[in-house]
Amino acid sequence: MEKQFIIPDPEKKLAVIKRFLHIIALLQNPNDSTKWNGTSLADKLSLDEDRVTLTDKSIREYIKNDLKKNLGIDVGMGKGGRRVRLASPIETNKLASLINVYCLFVARDSSREIVLDQLMKRHPEDCLWMLASIYFAAKDNKRIECDYTNNQGEEKHYTLDPYDLVLRNNNLYLYCGIPGEKNPRLFIVNRIRNLKLTDQDCPDPAMTADEAFSGSLGSFIGKKHFVRIRYSSAIENPMEQFLSIIDPVIEKSPDGAWIEARFNVSDDRYLCKQLFMYGRDVEILEPKELREEMVKMLKESLGVYC
Repeated sequence: MEKQFIIPDPEKKLAVIKRFLHIIALLQNPNDSTKWNGTSLADKLSLDEDRVTLTDKSIREYIKNDLKKNLGIDVGMGKGGRRVRLASPIETNKLASLINVYCLFVARDSSREIVLDQLMKRHPEDCLWMLASIYFAAKDNKRIECDYTNNQGEEKHYTLDPYDLVLRNNNLYLYCGIPGEKNPRLFIVNRIRNLKLTDQDCPDPAMTADEAFSGSLGSFIGKKHFVRIRYSSAIENPMEQFLSIIDPVIEKSPDGAWIEARFNVSDDRYLCKQLFMYGRDVEILEPKELREEMVKMLKESLGVYC
């Protein structure tokens, strides 16, 4: 007799995923003063469960069967009121995966919601299909065809080598290649129309999306330029946050008044635009060409008000 394929209830599956992520999150901090046990965890988790009251027994069984057996995360547990805790720190790669998924449940990503809302409005009947088709075409190394509208409003037909879907700088991009071109390209997904799948094989990308974006502050990929800037200690925190994505080398002046940052960046003009807001608290030291570009942009902006 053929074995019946049972499709799990997706809502229940999502609830299960959220529950084990909640447990891991609550148990992660070894210095947490809360004396977690099965009952206290059950009380806390019941706040986020619809029409379900969790018990000490259910939580302990859940930890044993799901966290330890299926996920490979060891949880130290004793009988009675003994504290429930992680037996050891979570391995870095696993932690990265967990926090990315957990954030989907506990943090509202308003920029992602706006991007996806735009995609749904432009493609109400096939937005999910587009994402799935591009994803699996990339997995299967198959080319796609589509019509695409550029920044000038011109629509052209393209054959593309799809590599990855990337949410970046308030847009959802298709990171892809064009047959015959050396450098990868970025296409905004909601500008794609008439997507078609093909049987044509496509090569692997010369670099991953992460590698291509490694020198990008926004959503521009291309040649990287070495840049050196200095900025006042008064704007240290916002500048550190702004530059952290490109991992700069930071050096403070002896008196602590100024900070110098050195880094490689691909979207140098975007850098100039972002530095506008800090006025005299920041200066581009090199390259010379970028200093000149900044001066030109400042003069053009000033010309509007003079």
